[in-house]
Amino acid sequence: MDTSVDVYRQRGGQLADAMRLCRGDSAYAGATALLAVHSSISYNDAVYLLLTGKRHRHENHKAAVSATKRVCSQLGLAVDGIPHVQKLMGHKTAVAYGDKTINDDLAERLCVSAERFEFWAVNLLKSHAQ
Repeated sequence: MDTSVDVYRQRGGQLADAMRLCRGDSAYAGATALLAVHSSISYNDAVYLLLTGKRHRHENHKAAVSATKRVCSQLGLAVDGIPHVQKLMGHKTAVAYGDKTINDDLAERLCVSAERFEFWAVNLLKSHAQ
């Protein structure tokens, strides 16, 4: 696997592991949600880089996810992980910059989406590693 792809994959894994450590502790609901979002951003970057050989040109993470979906579709790859990361990107601004407290329910729902996206991304990365 390309070194840069591996960096994003490892970062996604580290953030997901940290998410799992915080998960279920109300004192860390906001951090848990933020880790869920950012682990998925890193995994999305790894998938896109692996499939295209290029880094995303988008600073808008929703656009980056759309680009990954487009590439997967063009290559005939399953896109069943994409709705999970789209859900996470829909919450990114509120989680990262919002002025409301993140409750346990939202944190848990984002963890579930992050783990589902992680499963999809890791399997895709493994199956396409050179």
